[in-house]
Amino acid sequence: MLDLSLNLGINLKEIKKTCVICPVADHSLFEKLGKPKRNNLFFAKIMNYKDVTVISTKNNFLVGDIVLCLKNSACENIILFGSCGGVGDVKIADKLIVKKTFNFESFSEMLEMKRNPDSYYPSTILLENFLSKTKQDIIQVKCVTSNSIVLQRTYKDWFDKNKINAIDMECSSVFSAASAINKKAIALFYVTDHISEASPFETELDEKQRTQLLNTRQELADSICDFVSNNG
Repeated sequence: MLDLSLNLGINLKEIKKTCVICPVADHSLFEKLGKPKRNNLFFAKIMNYKDVTVISTKNNFLVGDIVLCLKNSACENIILFGSCGGVGDVKIADKLIVKKTFNFESFSEMLEMKRNPDSYYPSTILLENFLSKTKQDIIQVKCVTSNSIVLQRTYKDWFDKNKINAIDMECSSVFSAASAINKKAIALFYVTDHISEASPFETELDEKQRTQLLNTRQELADSICDFVSNNG
């Protein structure tokens, strides 16, 4: 397999046992871990703390490649962290952990209404270990990974039938890539909008929802910090 770590600017010797992959907007949520060694790259920001490496990506389509780059590093555990859309009975600001994700990454196949996606799973060991240690109220859900905001809404009947509660853009890439390099992976999300809305661009949160969402993001990030600090 081609090693892209040098191309992406990732120094494998500095990677810690646990790697958190998150959007750039969320990288500051992990400051509870202390003062990191920072490396601002063209495609990502990398912060190495004592026990964890936080990789915040500028482009979600590179997440799978970043995971593959970790093959020959000290990384054992990968935690995908970020926002997702909600489906069904989850609410904005709910905390979610993925127990199964379906691959709808292909825009063309979604446009053709193909409905037999592959599915991927997190590490059972890492998921159960995390849930046994956290004090947060986190809902286990099934997820769909899709890169089309518009086409997601044409699949609502499929989502309902298969009891989907989350839609994101990276989860199936992370789970499949982690499996390919024999690393353990889980995904933790906070819900920022809901597919039941008339338009994905018209969801306007009230003050209470905005406060809840800000608190949820930090609480979920803190639960990762506590887990890593207590488990090495």
